[in-house]
Amino acid sequence: MSYAANHPEVKKMDPSERMEGAGIQIGGSVGLEQDGVIRAVVKGDVRSTCKLVISKGSVVSGVVQARDIRLEGEVEGGVEGAGQVWLVAGSRLRSRCVAAALRIEAGADFSGEIRVGE
Repeated sequence: MSYAANHPEVKKMDPSERMEGAGIQIGGSVGLEQDGVIRAVVKGDVRSTCKLVISKGSVVSGVVQARDIRLEGEVEGGVEGAGQVWLVAGSRLRSRCVAAALRIEAGADFSGEIRVGE
């Protein structure tokens, strides 16, 4: 998993550099080039070319873009999934959701615009 936090550009980093664990705060954008799990507070956007999980307790203030997105935490800027977006019970999404397919579990908190299948 590679992370980059140089806003506004997302730069590649060595895959051996990992950032995970409670209490991590990222002030900028994050870019991933493989499947990944975000366990942090991100004050910026998160972009991935693959599958992405925003884990429980994580907060993203910007937009999350990925092929497939599983939201367990919180996103304030909206999500854009080229494939499936899944909002699990206890997750919170504000703004908008754009996805080819959308799954919302009972107990998920969503407020905003939905565009599915476009």
